[in-house]
Amino acid sequence: MTDMKKLTVIIIAAMGLLFAGCGSNVEKARIAYDKGVNLMYNSTRFAEAEEQFTLAIKYDKTNYEAYYYRGCTKFNRAMYDAAILDFEKALEIKPTFAEAEFNLGKIYFLKNDYDMSCYYYKSAELHGLPNMEDYVKSCPD
Repeated sequence: MTDMKKLTVIIIAAMGLLFAGCGSNVEKARIAYDKGVNLMYNSTRFAEAEEQFTLAIKYDKTNYEAYYYRGCTKFNRAMYDAAILDFEKALEIKPTFAEAEFNLGKIYFLKNDYDMSCYYYKSAELHGLPNMEDYVKSCPD
């Protein structure tokens, strides 16, 4: 093989490796997501769980559940404004995601913004979240 052919083969192989690493990687995202859920629920290591959810998002920017759970890790550490951004991103990806709406309702309630709280509680109920009666009963119609 000539030097030019060797160089061409090396360049093509290198480009293949380069492009193989680009784009979303759903399998890697799922692994990071699962680690994050495990850390969050089995050890309450919220900062470490947040890192895993961030990694899952890096690999799959459409993973609304990773945004949701990353928001939960922030909510559990009283990082409400940061949590709002993650819950809103989850809703941007999946507009009928009732759990994200419910958590937004809780945050706005804690921030004494009862109009926004009611808006999200009612929306969560509309999108099928059960047992919302106690949350919406004091909301205006």
